[in-house]
Amino acid sequence: MNENLFHILAVDDDPGILSIYRDILESFPDRSLRRLSETEAADDRCEPACFRVSCCTQAPEAVSLIKQSLDKKYHYSSVFLDIHLPPGPSGIWAAEEILRLDPEVNIVLVTGYTLGDLGGLPASLGFSPRLLFLQKPFHPREIVQFATSLSAKWRAERRVRSLNANLETLVFQKTAELRFSNEMLRREVERRRRFQDELQASLERLRRMIGGAVLAIGKMVEKRDPYTSGHQQRVAELSRAIGKEMGLAGERLEGLFMASVIHDIGKISLPAEILSKPAHLNTMERSLVQTHPQAGYDILQAIDFPWPVADIVLQHHERLDGSGYPRHLAGEAILEEARIVGVADVVETMSSHRPYRPSLGLKRAIEEIASRRGTLYDPRAVDACIALIEEERFRFREPLFA
Repeated sequence: MNENLFHILAVDDDPGILSIYRDILESFPDRSLRRLSETEAADDRCEPACFRVSCCTQAPEAVSLIKQSLDKKYHYSSVFLDIHLPPGPSGIWAAEEILRLDPEVNIVLVTGYTLGDLGGLPASLGFSPRLLFLQKPFHPREIVQFATSLSAKWRAERRVRSLNANLETLVFQKTAELRFSNEMLRREVERRRRFQDELQASLERLRRMIGGAVLAIGKMVEKRDPYTSGHQQRVAELSRAIGKEMGLAGERLEGLFMASVIHDIGKISLPAEILSKPAHLNTMERSLVQTHPQAGYDILQAIDFPWPVADIVLQHHERLDGSGYPRHLAGEAILEEARIVGVADVVETMSSHRPYRPSLGLKRAIEEIASRRGTLYDPRAVDACIALIEEERFRFREPLFA
């Protein structure tokens, strides 16, 4: 089975547009489309993705193709779905039906209207992490970017689910081995020592597998937003330094780092034009952005991490006085790790360039957290961060994802 071959479903009432989808994706990669942006280009060591495109013109036909794919044991990684499909049901109806049949698929709703003109989505869709938007007219590069990013996300999620499913079996097997060995090792102390060494090595390998999966997810998120590439990695480095300064133990420190590396994973659900907008966001766009902690929590909550990763991601924009989001938690109701990530996130964001402004500098960032110490930001985390930077015991490095 070719892991670089992805199935794409294109749905539009205009056969000409369907031909465009097929021509663009099934000819990829060619020289005109091969180079995307630096952050979205495939690793030179990997084979480029290739796509097989199925096309249809009506919503019921799209739902039927999804059913067929499930029956035949292959899956679509993403669906490009026009919202208006006269004379039958709309693309919104099709999106609900498709996600009910295959909750793992990613759907790109394509429309000639602006997001504000669409009105509210059904409650069953809401701000689904599986739902993205693309506005017509689109550029061929946008189709390739959506297809490659969503297919990489789809494949990474399947690998994480596979890893998670195997963990239970592995733990059961290791537990059985341990019980058997304990009976034997009462008489053979040396044999017991060897077995414990093997078990420890196995657990370390599992930790590295989980860590590798987390880093892969972080890299996938940053490919969606080239303007903030490395942000999560830098926040993770500063969070770990602050946590260590505050005396967090090894396990908590490791969990803090893992959560920080993917604290913005929920941004995968946001439209690319909002992430890279070279101007301040309007009220509707800010509201959309503020859904990313909840979206990140929804993605991560089913993964059985040995740390409260999903809760840290959910709470990293909460503030001590309850003015944060998404749940307006206050004080001790916010995990200490989330308070640490909140401070590191503000310092890194203010001291880095953004599409809508140049870097404000570390000095301004320190002034911000110092002035709101105890009001918005955790006093211990603020003190630790300021001490690390002013005493030059921490500096931002180039991201691991570069």
